[in-house]
Amino acid sequence: MLISIIIRHISLFMYEIMNNYTKLIHSNKTVFWKRDIMNILDFKTNMALDKFLYRAKKEWFLENIFYWIYNFKNYNIFELACKLKKKSYISLETVLKKEGVIFQYYETVFLISDNSFKKTVWWQIFQFNKIKDSVLLNPLWVINKWNYIIASKERAICDRIYLSKNYYFDDLSSLDFKKLKEISQIYNKRVILEVNKLINKYA
Repeated sequence: MLISIIIRHISLFMYEIMNNYTKLIHSNKTVFWKRDIMNILDFKTNMALDKFLYRAKKEWFLENIFYWIYNFKNYNIFELACKLKKKSYISLETVLKKEGVIFQYYETVFLISDNSFKKTVWWQIFQFNKIKDSVLLNPLWVINKWNYIIASKERAICDRIYLSKNYYFDDLSSLDFKKLKEISQIYNKRVILEVNKLINKYA
């Protein structure tokens, strides 16, 4: 009888573990803050959370990038980028290359943030670039992809012009110039003037 009770407890424990793993998988996230995991799995105490995380790491279900960030082995790099800094969104060359506006390839992931710094995670470089709060916090054509936040190509162009005077763009044929002009208004006069020059030249 004792053996059957032990087996039943083990079975219930394993069911709970697998159920928690399934909940994380179905969250459609690949990178988690500790509090994300606590909320998804509805843990009531930090002790219960830490116990789960210890087992998840031991079984290679989760990896631990930093103390407060956990991830699946096959994680979304954009999702990780936005988890590294709360006030940030993906922009600049990362978006411009992805959208075919520039041709040069950059391994670095570029983001806009409220301060400038560089962070390397497993040989991947993330470059955060400071921009004034009135621009950073304006959601105009900054797209929420659920797991990460990314600028439209028009927004990325304005970000780059704001940070770099007279920046050269390889191909502007796919732009929505009306959208570009609208976005430029949240920046300074120099950005507005440079955007107007681009519109007059390429629109």
